[in-house]
Amino acid sequence: MTSRPHVLLVLPAAAALAACVAKSNLVVVLPEADGHVGAVVIHDAKGDRVLDRAYAAAGSGAGAGALSPVIVAPEEVTEIFGPALSAQPISPKHFTLYFISDSDMLTQASRAAFEEVFAEVERRKAAEVVVTGHTDRAAESDYNDTLSLKRAQAVRKLFVARGLPPESVLAAGRGEREPLVASADGVREAQNRRVEITVR
Repeated sequence: MTSRPHVLLVLPAAAALAACVAKSNLVVVLPEADGHVGAVVIHDAKGDRVLDRAYAAAGSGAGAGALSPVIVAPEEVTEIFGPALSAQPISPKHFTLYFISDSDMLTQASRAAFEEVFAEVERRKAAEVVVTGHTDRAAESDYNDTLSLKRAQAVRKLFVARGLPPESVLAAGRGEREPLVASADGVREAQNRRVEITVR
């Protein structure tokens, strides 16, 4: 393993920290915000070691050829890696809002849910939002392409009306191509009448 001072590694399904601390290498596996824990593989002079539990760690003295298991408490992670952790960007968050049939009007429940989406936007210093519209298969595909884009643009307007720069909110329509619930042509399906929003 190559020593790299004060480097933060973020791996798919696992957050891992690698840094030089007090003349030693230290690797700690952190749980994600939802509690999920991935894994990181450490390769050293003794072979491969898998760290796959929350706060599982391995460390060695400078110049040593192999890492040894160590115990790291959550409080120690905060103390040692606090500045690196606080510098991480907030992870993207995903939302789904639903529409009244054959319209670009949000359902009453989704109008209320928009406030939660906007609260997530406000948590970020410079948010980017992607809104993707979808339809059910009640109409012809060309009509659905147009309607899905109208739905995305309607939600985009809500963000812009709240003060987001227009260039930070992207809108796209996918028509009936990506249903949440599979159905035959001509079938109305409330879960497919939606926009999917990614806030990052």
